[in-house]
Amino acid sequence: TSGFLRKADILGMESVPLIWTEAQPAEMMSEETFFEIMDLIKDSLLEQAPFDGVFLDLHGAMLYGDYCDGETEILKIVRSIVGDIPLITALDLHGNLTEESVELASVMVGYRTYPHIDIYETGEKCAELMEYLLEGGKVCKSFTQLPFLIPTSSQSTFEEPGKTIFSLLDKLGSNSSYVSASVMLGFPPGDCYDCRPSVLAYAKTQEYANNSVSQLEKEILKYENQFISRLTSIDDAVAKAIRESAGSDKPVILADVQDNPGGGSGGDTVWIIEALLKAGVKDAAVGMLYDPQAAEAAHKAGEGEMIALGLGGKMIPGHKPFYGTFKVVKLSEGNITCTGPMAKGLKIDLGKTALLQIDGVFISVGSLRIQAADQAVFTVFGLDPKDMKILVLKSFIHFRAAFEPIAGSIINVEAPGAEFDDPGKINYKNLKPGLRLSGNGPVFLGAKK
Repeated sequence: TSGFLRKADILGMESVPLIWTEAQPAEMMSEETFFEIMDLIKDSLLEQAPFDGVFLDLHGAMLYGDYCDGETEILKIVRSIVGDIPLITALDLHGNLTEESVELASVMVGYRTYPHIDIYETGEKCAELMEYLLEGGKVCKSFTQLPFLIPTSSQSTFEEPGKTIFSLLDKLGSNSSYVSASVMLGFPPGDCYDCRPSVLAYAKTQEYANNSVSQLEKEILKYENQFISRLTSIDDAVAKAIRESAGSDKPVILADVQDNPGGGSGGDTVWIIEALLKAGVKDAAVGMLYDPQAAEAAHKAGEGEMIALGLGGKMIPGHKPFYGTFKVVKLSEGNITCTGPMAKGLKIDLGKTALLQIDGVFISVGSLRIQAADQAVFTVFGLDPKDMKILVLKSFIHFRAAFEPIAGSIINVEAPGAEFDDPGKINYKNLKPGLRLSGNGPVFLGAKK
């Protein structure tokens, strides 16, 4: 949104803000909440009309009610109000796109990086495309969906094959007929018929749009066997981290990927913490654990005090808190300021936070459910993550933007959480039958009876 607003201003367009809402991923939005928000959008559109064009900053994998696609419904409602004017959407590259949504939008533009370090630039691109359409620029569309799901652990664009696949977008852009192209990697936890990767392209000619989609599809299919789940069991991951950290001056990262708040999990599991303590690990830090009650208790006790807590373990059915006596090392309340590539300068109000210590393990505890995508989850307490031997981060891929430069190695851990990495372990009900559940993996035959 910031990128769009600033670029639109530079290009001489007047922006008329409607509404902006945001929430951490969790279960499906209720139908009541969805249409309550849509009423706000509709009322604002009707009050401030007419418009020359509309820009929507969406995600692409919203589900509401009875497994309904949120983005398609948003586009249908907005299009019914504004009529045949340019309608451009920015999307996260995890979108599960429907053919109808592509038809409703004039142009859809997805991020090109995961971790998402081009969010601002995506907004700028949307503003440039708005100017192009308002000046009468021609756009032909092409879209296709792919026949398999991509586990999140193999979606990073910092690594292969994502790095090579997304570089093709720049090559396509060198043609004079090119307007825009996006690769959507999909969001596997989103149980819906259109859950899967897709590619879309826009060009001045239908031939080049079709050709672009064909090239992108072939490139992705070429690497299908690399799109598999890549996780290490807790015990093996901790043992490996101990070995690798012993001979390194950089921390080893244990990524607690399946308890990632950014993918809908609670961010409060303690399985890896228990494994570290059992192994006698020293100089380790965990962030950010979601436990408002523990943060409140730490604030009541005060810095330097010892408190007995049942930490975490409250959100995953069957999980239990870790009971122990912790030292309250440092307290903080209110905003943290992000410093990493994804959100540098952004202020996030985490409410009451606390840095707790038990034996040799430091635990960053927060009152807002966020993933550890920025070093600020530690540095807000004066703890430098570079000084640790092992870092446990509750994040999937986003942590790589801020932490990969300081890491000796990274291990994705198969600790339980609500965001399953392997789609083959998800009890889907609504996927399209015949879809492969990973690269060259098992086929989804239909919902289990």
